[in-house]
Amino acid sequence: MTAAAEPERAAPHRRPLFVLLLAHYLSSFGNAITVITVPLYVLHTTGSSVSTGLAGFANTLPLIFAGAVGGVWIDRVGGKRMSVLSDVVAGVSIGLVPLLDNTVGLPLPVLMGLLFGRSLGSTPTGAARQSLIKPLAERGGIRLASANSWMQGAPRLGLLVGAPLAGLLIAVSGPVTGMYIDSASFLLSALLVAVGVPHSSSPASAAQRREGFLRQLTEGAKVVRGIPVVGAMTAFVFVTNFLDDAFTPVILPVYSDQVLGSGQYLGWLVAASGCGAVVGTFGYSPVSARWLTSHRWTLLGCFLVIGALRLTLTGMPGVVLSIVISFLLGLAAGPLNPALSTVMMEKVPPALFGRVFALTSAVGMSAAPIGILVAGWSIHGIGLRGTLLCFGAAYIVLVLVSLRSRALRDMDTPPAPAEESSGADKEVVRE
Repeated sequence: MTAAAEPERAAPHRRPLFVLLLAHYLSSFGNAITVITVPLYVLHTTGSSVSTGLAGFANTLPLIFAGAVGGVWIDRVGGKRMSVLSDVVAGVSIGLVPLLDNTVGLPLPVLMGLLFGRSLGSTPTGAARQSLIKPLAERGGIRLASANSWMQGAPRLGLLVGAPLAGLLIAVSGPVTGMYIDSASFLLSALLVAVGVPHSSSPASAAQRREGFLRQLTEGAKVVRGIPVVGAMTAFVFVTNFLDDAFTPVILPVYSDQVLGSGQYLGWLVAASGCGAVVGTFGYSPVSARWLTSHRWTLLGCFLVIGALRLTLTGMPGVVLSIVISFLLGLAAGPLNPALSTVMMEKVPPALFGRVFALTSAVGMSAAPIGILVAGWSIHGIGLRGTLLCFGAAYIVLVLVSLRSRALRDMDTPPAPAEESSGADKEVVRE
């Protein structure tokens, strides 16, 4: 009777984590639809490529600062409240776009403001939910690596499913339906978190709220600098994002056109990479328990494989082999985010989760535009093959240099008992 009763007692404790994950999947799905529908909606409504560019600018501008600023608020008001508030702001903002346009009209400045508000709301959401993962996983008796794997799989699966569905919706009913779906996904996500996820708070949270906002903002940077392994991982991710984020928007389109002979193959390459990333992300959960037990070797091994695969593209293989390589690239990239997130949660005090997660994410994203510009100049200057060679070789060099990094060796050092049980930092979950 005791053995049979234990699962019944354990099930309710796991439910909050599953509710949080469901909310994250819903908003990630809506995000993927918006990526496709918003630019087409603006172009269809205004008929202007300039307006479409301005809309894209308004939708991405908050990425520069909203994550870092939102990280402070996550630690001040709690991950649950910030997640709900962010989802409501994003859902209402994007829902008002087609609603106002179909009723009283939607001037371009108002459209820009609503898109800005949507991005402003959605940007801190990921860090807010991520700050809740560790206490909820511990509450449910679930491995942290597994919880992070499921969490990090949401945007990958959302893009893989949501982008094709957005195309279908546009073909059948136009882009308006997609924006209403995005709005509904955010609002439903907010409701799920508000009702189904318990609050998380730190005993020191009241004292933290009395601290100055700017001081709390700089504390995140001090933690990144003060914990060597966190600083090393942040620098590592910045460099790899510089190399990686230019691949899909710049290198792959040129490769598809010049090597495979048609831009139509770009979709196949991106889809193959997306499928591989989904398999790699979700596969990390069971594999990490027995084989990929070292976070450091998982990180370095995956990037070594990515570099080697990128170098094989310099041989300009045919369509089938290129699609297979794209799948393997996504597969190798899948375990990276869950492994890095797990280390961060083990090393960073819970009271600083919001600021540190938001800051490291902002640093990583800041490398993307630089890498895109460099890739474009590189292809123009030394050609596609030379660019593939340089970018692929850079991965190999980075891995070899990182082998000597003492800070990265700390990725596999278990957290000290004082870090896990400190009265100032330990999270308390209450119903």
